Amino acid sequence: MNILNFMQRFPDEASCIAYLKEQREQSGVVCKNCGCMEHRWDANKLSYECKHCHSRQSLRSGTVMEHSKLPFGTG
Repeated sequence: MNILNFMQRFPDEASCIAYLKEQREQSGVVCKNCGCMEHRWDANKLSYECKHCHSRQSLRSGTVMEHSKLPFGTG
């Protein structure tokens, strides 16, 4: 996907976040700490929290944006 396609598909940050969240949940969210697959979504922190050990995993975790401070979208 080039930058023009990206901007058309994700006109704002909310649409990009929703897409990434949907993709992550389809593939399964697995806690990196204990391996648990049960989690809760914290929309304020854009992260998943493990229901077992309470470890957090950001929506960016495991992506090319993992250590980035850039916004999700272009808007």
